[in-house]
Amino acid sequence: MDEEMMRKLALLQAMKDNEEEDVFVSSIDEADSFVILHSDLSDARVRRQLVDFVTDEENHVWGSSDEYWNLMMRFFGVRDYYSVIRLCDFALRIYPRNADLLACMIRACGACGNYALGAKWMEKAQELELRWWSYRLFLYSIDFLQEKLKNHVGDSDETLQKGLDMANDFIRHFPYDEHGYNQRAELLIIANRREEAIRDLQNSINDVQPDPNDRHSSLVTAQCCVTLLNLLDDSNDYPLIIDIANKGLLNTTQEQPSSSIGFFMYRKALALDAIAVLDNFSNPNKIREALLTYQSAYDLNQDREYARTIERRYAILYAHADAKDNIGRLVRRPLFVSEEKAAND
Repeated sequence: MDEEMMRKLALLQAMKDNEEEDVFVSSIDEADSFVILHSDLSDARVRRQLVDFVTDEENHVWGSSDEYWNLMMRFFGVRDYYSVIRLCDFALRIYPRNADLLACMIRACGACGNYALGAKWMEKAQELELRWWSYRLFLYSIDFLQEKLKNHVGDSDETLQKGLDMANDFIRHFPYDEHGYNQRAELLIIANRREEAIRDLQNSINDVQPDPNDRHSSLVTAQCCVTLLNLLDDSNDYPLIIDIANKGLLNTTQEQPSSSIGFFMYRKALALDAIAVLDNFSNPNKIREALLTYQSAYDLNQDREYARTIERRYAILYAHADAKDNIGRLVRRPLFVSEEKAAND
């Protein structure tokens, strides 16, 4: 029996075992742990049984609003939006004005295309004064409107204006959170207002002062930089691309590191490469800078598509490098080594 058949039989057996499993938890925290242990594809049935059990009032399974939030994030992780909606509906009977739970419901409705239900919960959320909205309620409400706009559900002009107004409210209430600025630009992009989005992002990255009383205040705009660089994919304004990539790299020193660091290095390397080519490979300093940046981008990027592009572009540039610069060929190297290995080296 081949390996693929064995795998399928094992999956069927696991699904059968799950059908026979007696689901029982006594708290939402226990339910969260249960989902962690049953997060495979073959566990879908037992996860749905868990939701049946938790949302049955006679089983008396309770938890805090934060515990409900954590549980629903588990179901988002397996893309079971129907279960998220059921859990949200149950939790909101207990905590009807909790901003994060309302945000979770609206997000789930947008993710699965249930726009009618999402609109009803948006109306419910708007019964809260904006000063009580959490950043998540702003974030996921605007995400919901973006999904409606992309799929042309209802009056698109009205949806766009509602989204822009909400993004401005988000910015006003959370001026240091870049998501509001980025979402405003994303709405403009969806509406094919590209040049306006570029100007808006440049303003957010370069000019916005979140605190009007502090002229030194500025945004951490890593995501805005990613969005703008994606917009500039077909641009030959290489100095601008390098500037935005550098700002993105600067911003990643002020927030939790992510894959965007590798993206910024990659886009910067491509722009430096293009400048070197436009100079007909006549400037050795530009070639050297491009090669070194490609090496850093290669170290940081695990994406094979990026890596293949870097390998090819590096080979072209390397042929024009000045021998005295002592630039080696592209090397695949780890980002860190153990202390023991470093000592041996």
